Amino acid sequence: MAYDEPQCPYRGGAVVGEFSEQVCLVTGGGRGIGLEVVKMFLAEGAIVHSLDISHSDVIRKAGLLRHDCDITDLQAVEDVVGTFGGKVDVLINNAAAVTRAAPITELGLDEWNRTLSVNLTGAFCVTRSVLPLMGYGGRIVNLSSTFAHVGSPGRVAYSTTKGAMLAFTRSLALDVAEQGIRVNSVSPGGIATDRLLELFGSEEAAQDYLLPLHPIGRMGKPADIADAIWFLCSKRSSFMTGADMLVDGGYTAR
Repeated sequence: MAYDEPQCPYRGGAVVGEFSEQVCLVTGGGRGIGLEVVKMFLAEGAIVHSLDISHSDVIRKAGLLRHDCDITDLQAVEDVVGTFGGKVDVLINNAAAVTRAAPITELGLDEWNRTLSVNLTGAFCVTRSVLPLMGYGGRIVNLSSTFAHVGSPGRVAYSTTKGAMLAFTRSLALDVAEQGIRVNSVSPGGIATDRLLELFGSEEAAQDYLLPLHPIGRMGKPADIADAIWFLCSKRSSFMTGADMLVDGGYTAR
C-alpha cells in the first residue's frame, strides 16, 4: 500500500481521519519505516513532526514539520519539542542505529556505544521530553525487532538494544497508565528498506538470505509496519498497553 494515496486498510480503503488534527512525532522519519509512518499519519490528517539526523527531499507536504536533530542530545531534543505548541498526541520511537554483522570479539566499543546511544538513550531523551506534553489518551509506540525475541549471530549490540526496548515499553506503560497514556511496541521481521539493502549489499542478497526465514513467502514492506502502528495508535487498540506486536511474516514462529 502506498500512503501517498490516502487509504486505511482497517476501514475498507477509505480515509477515516483517525488522527485528524492530532500531533504526531516520528523519530527517524527521514527514511524507511519512519518515512512510511510519516506518510500514513499525514494521509490521516495529522500534524506530523519528523526528527532525524537529516531529511531528504523525498516528501514535502502540508502538515509535515521536519527537524534535523540528534536524538541522543537531550537539550537538542527539548529545544525542538519546545516548538510544538505544548501538545503531542502520538510518539513513535523509530530511530535506530544498526551495527555491521560481527562477532563480539570484532565489535568495537565505539560501535557498541553508538548503538546503545541511538536506540536506547535516544528513545529515553525523546520520551522524557514529550511526556509533559501528552494528555489523557496519548499513545507511544516503540520499534523493537524479532531480534529481541530470537538470537541472531553477529548482532549482539543491536539485539541487546531491541530486547531492552521491550523492557522499556513494559515499564513505561506502567509508569504512565494512570495518566491515560498507552505504550506498546512493534517487532518487525525483515523489511525491505534502503538500510537493509545497505547491510546486505544488494536486493538479491537480502532476498536470498531472508526469504527462507519468513514462512509467509515474502519480505515485509514498510507499509506493513505502518499498518501495525496505525492499529496500535487507533481507538481499536484501546485495551492494549505494555504489549509487543510481532509483524514478522512468521519469522519467530519457526
